[in-house]
Amino acid sequence: MANNTQKRAKTRKERLEARAQAEREALLAARRERQIQTAIGAVVVAVLVVVLGVVAYFVGRNIYESNRSSEQANAQAYEAVQAVKVKPKNAAADGGFILSKDGVNKPVNDVPTIDNYMDFICPACGVLARSIDEDLTAMMNAGQVNISIHPSAFLNSASSDKYSTRSAAFVSYVADNDPEHAMPLIEAMFATTFQPSEGSAYKSVSNDDLTKLAESVGVDSTIARDAAKGTYEPWVEAVSNWYPTNSSLLNPSGSLKGQMTTPTILINKNYWDYNTLMSQAKSNDYSSVLLESIGMLRNDIGNPSIKPSIGVGTPRDITAEATSSSN
Repeated sequence: MANNTQKRAKTRKERLEARAQAEREALLAARRERQIQTAIGAVVVAVLVVVLGVVAYFVGRNIYESNRSSEQANAQAYEAVQAVKVKPKNAAADGGFILSKDGVNKPVNDVPTIDNYMDFICPACGVLARSIDEDLTAMMNAGQVNISIHPSAFLNSASSDKYSTRSAAFVSYVADNDPEHAMPLIEAMFATTFQPSEGSAYKSVSNDDLTKLAESVGVDSTIARDAAKGTYEPWVEAVSNWYPTNSSLLNPSGSLKGQMTTPTILINKNYWDYNTLMSQAKSNDYSSVLLESIGMLRNDIGNPSIKPSIGVGTPRDITAEATSSSN
């Protein structure tokens, strides 16, 4: 009897020990599994970190290379401008001629400066010029704005005799030597009675035609004849290659986003997105939208005692404000 009891106790003890051993082994197995999973997870994370790091590297590298390429293109184009032997004496660092009531390169303080990049065969430039130039000239003469003109040559392929280069060089020479008549000349060149058509409809405009037109708006005859000699043609072509490498001159919206087109207008170096503004404006008149953009009323044009609400270097988003004001 006692032996049977001892046997059962021994058997029960063995079963408990066996169960405990099994539980210990299960616990160790679970621990090993977790360690394995943790190791796998660490490897996966490490791989992901490496992969994402590689992706980020290549994305960053592409951005860096793109930016570096743009910077290099800009630097090289600028060097080409500086290498031109004969350059206008009064051209600003950005290639423009800053016109004011006081002359060239003598901007009036505390008024906006409006940059205009133009090509004299460009139809859109003509449309814009015929809408805004008369008002701009009146405001400039009253000391209400400065105008920085950038005669450019982007469309030589639209004529048979490099009209873009010849006309831009002609106007540049007048702006450099007879700035008082630069804006009247520009207005006359964009008049529908003078501006030539593009492509197959182009009819040659000779240097003699340009000279006569300049004289008709008051340009000194000697200056007009000298302007027709093409002195600044190499410089015009160099700055025209340089301008499109400047990111501040590229379209910020529309189908041509990221490209430079003419006309390009800046207000205090802020891109004036007139295409977007015109689509939202109550008026279809460029001049009215421009006046809204600088905080001027039409009745204020030519009044020296009234200045635009936007002064020099005001840290405001001109386009955004003009957009909201036109709604």
